[in-house]
Amino acid sequence: MRTSARNLMKEAAIPLLCLFLVGLFAALQFIGAPTALGNLRSLAPAETSSPRATLEGFRAYSAKASQLLLDAYRENKAEPGLSWSREVEEKVKEAESLLARAARTLDLSQIAPVELEHRRLESTLLLKEILDRVPLPPQSEIPGDNEKPQSWNVPGTEIRIVRMPDGPRGGEYLFSSETVNLVRDFYQLVRNDPNTSATAEDFYDFFSQSPGNLLPPKWFSLIEALPASFRFEIQGQAVWQWIGLLLTIGIAVAGVAGVRRMIRVRARSPEWSKSVAGSAVLPAAVIVASLFVSYMSDHQINVTGRLNDVVEQIAEGIAYLGAVWGILRFSSALASRLTFTRSESIDAHLARAAVRIAGIGFAIALLIYGAAYLGLPLAGLLAGLGVGGLAVALAAKPTLENFIGGLILYADRPVRVGDLCRFGTLEGRVQEIGIRSTRIRGLDRSLITIPNATFVNLNIINLTNRDRMPYNRTVGLRSVDSIGIRQEVETLTALVSRHPMIEPGTLEVRLREGQEEKPKAEIRALIMTSKWEEFLRIQQEIDLMLRDAVIVPETPAPASSVASPERNDGAPLEEEPPEKAKA
Repeated sequence: MRTSARNLMKEAAIPLLCLFLVGLFAALQFIGAPTALGNLRSLAPAETSSPRATLEGFRAYSAKASQLLLDAYRENKAEPGLSWSREVEEKVKEAESLLARAARTLDLSQIAPVELEHRRLESTLLLKEILDRVPLPPQSEIPGDNEKPQSWNVPGTEIRIVRMPDGPRGGEYLFSSETVNLVRDFYQLVRNDPNTSATAEDFYDFFSQSPGNLLPPKWFSLIEALPASFRFEIQGQAVWQWIGLLLTIGIAVAGVAGVRRMIRVRARSPEWSKSVAGSAVLPAAVIVASLFVSYMSDHQINVTGRLNDVVEQIAEGIAYLGAVWGILRFSSALASRLTFTRSESIDAHLARAAVRIAGIGFAIALLIYGAAYLGLPLAGLLAGLGVGGLAVALAAKPTLENFIGGLILYADRPVRVGDLCRFGTLEGRVQEIGIRSTRIRGLDRSLITIPNATFVNLNIINLTNRDRMPYNRTVGLRSVDSIGIRQEVETLTALVSRHPMIEPGTLEVRLREGQEEKPKAEIRALIMTSKWEEFLRIQQEIDLMLRDAVIVPETPAPASSVASPERNDGAPLEEEPPEKAKA
């Protein structure tokens, strides 16, 4: 009983693991999006009609949001329990909406999609802290609605507000993409300067040193209870964040290693070799592990700055590569396990090739999409693929010709697997029609391999598709005079026509005279069958009839009037000695 239960658990291990990985992937995709994501995409537009409106709107929204979040943090910390109260949730939602409006004043067009959500929030908080520390000119000196400059710089800084020339936001004034890319450096320059805002607190410093998204979770009290050395900042991250990131990576690597070990153990069983889904388990584990690292670092540990960009790029890049790897492995496994009545036929080869080509196509499309999502230069990548594709096409010209030849064989179908055919000076039975070449088993049992590009250009005679089989024989005549030859020809005609499988009206017996000493007769007829084995049997019967007529003729005839059948090479068939015949 224990053995059967153990075997059942082993057989169910892979399906359960697949379900677990799918569930974990869906969970990470669902909870991976921050709460503010929906608000960032569906709000009333910020006022960006002039540099003054953009600057004042940004400062007002970001200041109010920061104050709300600090108040919510204090209330949340004072309240008991493990979840937020309704009042805290309302303040967080309002703060998210305000920050989203403030982020609408930023030109984020140069940010890679993989970093967009985190950089949107982080750049808003950084720019708010910078503007709270730099001296700003009086409101009257900032261009308003009556003025339409192309750009405006905050005096004494590189912070620039530009008018968008075109696009969906053409004519609006936004903080330039150069400003967004440099806010981290600007913040490091002024973070120790006095804060002139009403809060007088560095909210970005609080945000970057705490876990979670915007508002820390309840378990942040455990981090605050740690010694001060764990909150010491190294390269923009607290020590506890570095420890948490390394532990997360270690858990992900250990998970993938465990899945790989289980697969190696299961690969010894014959059931595993037949499992198509099993081929994608390891790539799926890599994908889930990468998304797990991305989720934990961004939404729980809250890694910020350039380290977050690097972790996001690497984790998402590995996830996309894992998906490409999984697609290729799955398509290859699926193609190799497709079953057909004739596994060597061109249909089977084309079906397997179609599955593999479809897998490669999906993988390439996903790779291009992933490159665009990660912010890689797509134009250069496509140009490189085009040049590389041209080089590969030139190098693989013979292979492409053979592939096209295989397609022609599939479309025209001059022969099929199992057909007997004659091509050029050779003859044999088709054993396999592949994508690159065709294999034919010769009559001498030798295996002939012909490239498809060559095979389609030959004169192919399909012997199997004949509705009648030709019977051709040459027999030697013993008579040398015209009367005797005529009698022998008539005798042969009557003899062969008696066979029931000879098609009426097709029998011809003709005199063939040449340089030989003895005249010969050619026998041509059609046998009413299209099956090769039956044809060989009937041909043998007719040959024996000719031989029996020579040895034991039905009517007495002079020796000079009896024909002797010959072999295929034209030589007379061997006769039994007279002494043996008399016996």
